[in-house]
Amino acid sequence: MTICPEQSPESQDNPDARLPGYAGIADRRLMISSATLVDLGFTVVEADVLAAWGQVAGAMATVAAVVVAFWIALRDSRHRDAERRDSESAHARLLSAARAENPPALRISYTNFGAFPITSVRLTALYGRCGDIKTTTWHIDGTAAPYVLGAVAPGKTVTTPPITVTWPEEADPVAALYYPTIVFHDANGRWWERTAHEQPKRLLETPPLIARLPTAE
Repeated sequence: MTICPEQSPESQDNPDARLPGYAGIADRRLMISSATLVDLGFTVVEADVLAAWGQVAGAMATVAAVVVAFWIALRDSRHRDAERRDSESAHARLLSAARAENPPALRISYTNFGAFPITSVRLTALYGRCGDIKTTTWHIDGTAAPYVLGAVAPGKTVTTPPITVTWPEEADPVAALYYPTIVFHDANGRWWERTAHEQPKRLLETPPLIARLPTAE
């Protein structure tokens, strides 16, 4: 009596499984990607290199996606910071300077066009320009130390005492432009510095005390 070898379920469903060398065929099928590349003219080593480069490309794509996401987050953060700074300086921009009187007794006035008072307004520097000619010195009552103008209520104006400005002989002091710098305190407790009509700059440290107070007129 002939005893047939026991057949595995795989051999029952797939007649090819009973053929000699079937296991080798299965192993070769597991290497179909490499075999395909070899069929296209690549060696096994070249196929491995290509696979490695594919992994590198995938990693670079991931890094690029992370960089783009970081850049977008940074851009949005800067945009929010710019909006916040613009909102903070809204009140400070409403303190406006004007020439109240021409040299030789130059006087400069500051008007608060905002809805809240501005305090501790002080003149800290001043320079003038007439074409390419600039002033050499300025002073109030003989000194160029900062001068406190005091508080400016909403809709009100404060004016400096006469300011003496020294020019070279060829300059025209009346036709010149003047750029005073002031420091002041807004209603929200922030210190600011502003030169002429430039944008106010936030001061993160409290300025030093100034002894020269306004002179009663």
